[in-house]
Amino acid sequence: MNSLAHKMGHHDLSNTALERVRWAANRSGDPLMQFTAGYLVAGAMLRQGAYSPARRRLVALRTELERLQPERSFTEDALAVDGALLLKLAVLEARENNSDRAEAYLREAEQVALMGGNRDSLAYEMSFGPTNIRIHEVHAMIDMGDTEQALARLAEWSPVSGGEWAPPTTTVGERSSHHFIDVASAKLAVGDRAGSFADLKRARKVAPNHTRFHPSVRETTASLLRMDTHLSNELSTFGSWTGISAT
Repeated sequence: MNSLAHKMGHHDLSNTALERVRWAANRSGDPLMQFTAGYLVAGAMLRQGAYSPARRRLVALRTELERLQPERSFTEDALAVDGALLLKLAVLEARENNSDRAEAYLREAEQVALMGGNRDSLAYEMSFGPTNIRIHEVHAMIDMGDTEQALARLAEWSPVSGGEWAPPTTTVGERSSHHFIDVASAKLAVGDRAGSFADLKRARKVAPNHTRFHPSVRETTASLLRMDTHLSNELSTFGSWTGISAT
């Protein structure tokens, strides 16, 4: 809710949603709920460009989680929460173009996933596991401007020659759509307009609302519309759906 409100420009609603999450977490009696609230607050900071406060909060959350559940006693849910915090830190470092730090957090996340049996899981509204690590790895490379390497990594991970890795169909829709939105942007950057539009449509299929209001979708769609000298009805209709006019 807070993420969608932010994407639509309703920052007051986003902040209200976060306050309600924190209020509920403080009264839940569940320590991991409080970590979830902190994770969401850090995510909001990251979206607003407040990188240093977001970093301090995420690092503090990991320190507190380790204090409450030392590594060898982590429950599966606690491992998922810790992994989600690591992935958020990786994205933050990528946004600041700290490639070594981003890489280190991604590799640490892989170790946490191994401790949890290397399975995809959903705990406290946070998805974590091998799939989400790959999604974040691609996202981090694209954020740092390494679009060609990101696309090469998708080909490398593909189970079939000449294919492209994609999240399993069991992945949370919003997570998958975020991946396809990222890849659409990367493909546009390397001149693959058809591939870019195909991934935008894949994003819409798995999570329509998340896709429709995502700023990157509108940016990519607007670019595709400008570049299309023989405007197709399908692209024009997609643009209208996202609120972007072809004229």
